Amino acid sequence: MKIFIIHRDKDRHLVKRRFCDLSKGMSIKLDFIFLTNTCNVTWKQKAKNEMQSSELVIVYDINACSNSQNSKWEIDFAKRIEKRIFEIVDYDKDFLKVKQEIEYVYHFQEEFENCFMDESNIFELYKLMIDSSEKLIQRRQSTNTFFITIIGLLLSIAGFLFQSQGADNNTPSILYGFSVIGILLCVAWHNLIDNYGKLNRAKFDVILRLEQRLGSRIYSAEWIALGKGLRPQKYKSFTLTEKRIPIYFSVLIITLTIVLTLFYNPKLICNFWSYVRTLAL
Repeated sequence: MKIFIIHRDKDRHLVKRRFCDLSKGMSIKLDFIFLTNTCNVTWKQKAKNEMQSSELVIVYDINACSNSQNSKWEIDFAKRIEKRIFEIVDYDKDFLKVKQEIEYVYHFQEEFENCFMDESNIFELYKLMIDSSEKLIQRRQSTNTFFITIIGLLLSIAGFLFQSQGADNNTPSILYGFSVIGILLCVAWHNLIDNYGKLNRAKFDVILRLEQRLGSRIYSAEWIALGKGLRPQKYKSFTLTEKRIPIYFSVLIITLTIVLTLFYNPKLICNFWSYVRTLAL
């Protein structure tokens, strides 16, 4: 998340240190923008470019910045391009408010809430989102089945080649090719699971929000009964569990590749132990 910081030049080091400390306590990856030289003739253009690409503009010590001509220009420009501006009066007192504002903007909370202005057809939309979530789960299961089948087939073919051709000179190259393909499939599989998890989580954010307009909130109650995901003994994320499977397959493929490499090149073992003994001496 990119955040443009408006501050006076003489406060730069203090501001950098404070916002660096603030970012350490947050799970969000933050990219704070501090202009290094407002005396340079190109600083206004840099400020325009950086502010236009930022999600939030924070004014450090609004009272002091109001007396700075450069800072006032930056504030006015941020208002002209309609950037969200958060003004800090006293950093120590506003510390928690700064974190809340960053999280609020990061999750697009205001835009999210504006999507629920119309109260008509709430129940129909609720059923639509539940159906969409169930179809996503089915696609997710089909994806897992597809990758397990393909990777298992690659391992079977590699094993068949190893048994049928023995120590043929071309076999190692073929096996290395299968290993690379298998690892690339595992990477793609891992990324798809991660994206499926994020998409399903977003769908349930909408479902839980729609439930606030209904008489009963069954999914909210279920989530509470599971400890809201904060108690592993009650609930562990399916996504985190599923993401381990491609990793296990990758480790298996790499291990088999190493074992077969040593089988075809037994001298490597001797060279390795010779190197270890040399280091020990």
